Amino acid sequence: MRFELAEEEAIARSAATICRIAAEGIHWRVLVETWEEGGGYRGRFIFEPEGVGQFFEVRQGPPMLHGRSREEVVAAAHELPEQRLRVLLHSLA
Repeated sequence: MRFELAEEEAIARSAATICRIAAEGIHWRVLVETWEEGGGYRGRFIFEPEGVGQFFEVRQGPPMLHGRSREEVVAAAHELPEQRLRVLLHSLA
C-alpha cells in the first residue's frame, strides 16, 4: 500500500522585528510575519523569547493585520502600543 502526502501550497512569508518588550520576567522579540493573500497582504505577530528558549516557546498570533503592501502591514504593526502587545502575548500562553 502506498500513501502520498498532499503538500500545502507554499506561501512566501517574510518577518520583520518591530520591537522588544519585557513580559513574564524575560525579554521578547516581537516580529510581524507577512504574506500575500487575495490581492493584498496579511500579517500576524510572533513573539520569540530571548535568552531562555528552553523555558518559553515561540508564540504565534492569528492573522490580524492586513494592507495593500508588506510595508503597510508592518506600519500597522508599529502603531500598536506596547501594552496591547503584552496583552496579546499573554493571551497566547
